[in-house]
Amino acid sequence: MPFELQGHRGARGLKPENTLPSFEAALDAGVSTIETDVHLTRDGVPVLCHDPVLGDAIASLLPGQEEPASRAISQMTLEEVRRFTVDRNPDPERFPDQTSDETPMAHWHSFIRSVHPLAVPTLNDLLGFVEFCANNDLFEQPPQQRECARKVLIDVELKRIPFEPQTIGDDFDGSKPGAFERRVLESLRTSGLIKRCRVRSFDHRSLVAARKQEPHLTTALLIANTRPAFPEDLALGIEAKIYCPGYRFVDEDLVHRLHDNDLRVIPWTVNRAEDWERLVGWGVDGMTTDYPDRLARWLAERGIAWL
Repeated sequence: MPFELQGHRGARGLKPENTLPSFEAALDAGVSTIETDVHLTRDGVPVLCHDPVLGDAIASLLPGQEEPASRAISQMTLEEVRRFTVDRNPDPERFPDQTSDETPMAHWHSFIRSVHPLAVPTLNDLLGFVEFCANNDLFEQPPQQRECARKVLIDVELKRIPFEPQTIGDDFDGSKPGAFERRVLESLRTSGLIKRCRVRSFDHRSLVAARKQEPHLTTALLIANTRPAFPEDLALGIEAKIYCPGYRFVDEDLVHRLHDNDLRVIPWTVNRAEDWERLVGWGVDGMTTDYPDRLARWLAERGIAWL
């Protein structure tokens, strides 16, 4: 199976994270997968944002718009979320090349829908944008972008935090799917792209709940800041197909153990060539990166196929 080149929050090193321009930059780089983060608005709409609050570090209130009573996504309606643009770079030292310029297809897709190109997208916006780029007959675009859009997978991270259930604020009881899982899966089904979508989470109960609604859904188990003694047991116990650890908690033995159990290993978030070299040498199945353009060039130089 080809190597998986996954764009983190689209292409966070190039464009503001989890925006249509960021997703377009990922398509331009020829990614295998777009990774994104999902929260749920007060009126039950899955929207793409990493943090539970639209802080000043990443978001700007549009001119003439009223500040909502709360910037917590779970406390805002979609209409209130749409009062903001995600046009700021929260870490310019880490991402010096990031710009908030509009990209061509994001501009046209947003113009048609009367939405700002840097507005917080809904999950439906992303799925519709991928289809728009794959089947566009109206606007000029790079052929490789169209080809990528026709194949790309969407990796959706459910941002549940067990100690802070108010970050989602639904009816999840730890077992049955909550409104969050139901709304996300509804979007995936309606789009017609569900076979090209996967779900991941640090709250592994959310993955189990999602598969109760969609038994054939591919799930990816996220792990942070630990190297479990028996990683294969964690993944197999919830029938996940992919193990996604922070890259600093990967070693060669972990990769071999997971491969012996038919599990794929895709660490996050890997931005340096020396780390790519070591992880590829150990046989990982892919990597999540803020710079998919750079990783694509690095892979091509070494004759490593992806997509």
